[in-house]
Amino acid sequence: MSLTIKPAAETDILRILQIRDAAFAQDPWQRIMKPNLLPPHSRVKAIERFRKEYGHDPAVHFLVVEDKDTDEIVAVAKWNIYKTERPESDWKKEPEIEWDEGTNNAAITFFLNGIFRRRHKNIGGKAHLALDMLDTHPDHQRKGAGRQLVKWGTDIADEAGLPIYLEATPSGLKLYRSMGFVDIESFDIDMAAWGGQGIHRHICMVRPAKA
Repeated sequence: MSLTIKPAAETDILRILQIRDAAFAQDPWQRIMKPNLLPPHSRVKAIERFRKEYGHDPAVHFLVVEDKDTDEIVAVAKWNIYKTERPESDWKKEPEIEWDEGTNNAAITFFLNGIFRRRHKNIGGKAHLALDMLDTHPDHQRKGAGRQLVKWGTDIADEAGLPIYLEATPSGLKLYRSMGFVDIESFDIDMAAWGGQGIHRHICMVRPAKA
């Protein structure tokens, strides 16, 4: 399999949604947040969110990995690059998001508020890179696509002397730790409070700036 990394195009949005859906199809917390998920082409609000971010925010970079043997996109990442410190009025705000039908708004809001609070505490307005999204289709996992997308950001961070911040699920820890990320705290959710079972864990990680 020959993999190529490139900027995402607006026409890739539906494929990006398909990959995200497939990547988290077996995740019990995702099923709590999105119990009756509409197919990608019907998720008007999700499509519009991607369109608003794509090409309109210079800090945001959507990337995809394409299998050149099949011309199929197999992985996607969203990197945010902040090369200078930002004022609190810019970063300390929780965006108002409209969700499509089939989502559990209370569960999603609870989750995102927890993520944002930890981002505010752990990195705030410092100059840094943030890996905001990394998804590989299950049929193509463990083949190097995710590593390519992470390396794209680590190369930029190393050249600029900046740290990188992200939140990982346990399945991504081995990759991130192998590329210099360290755990700083976890965000544990008792899924029983939401009608599920067990604990869902996200791990906040940082890759320190290279001197």
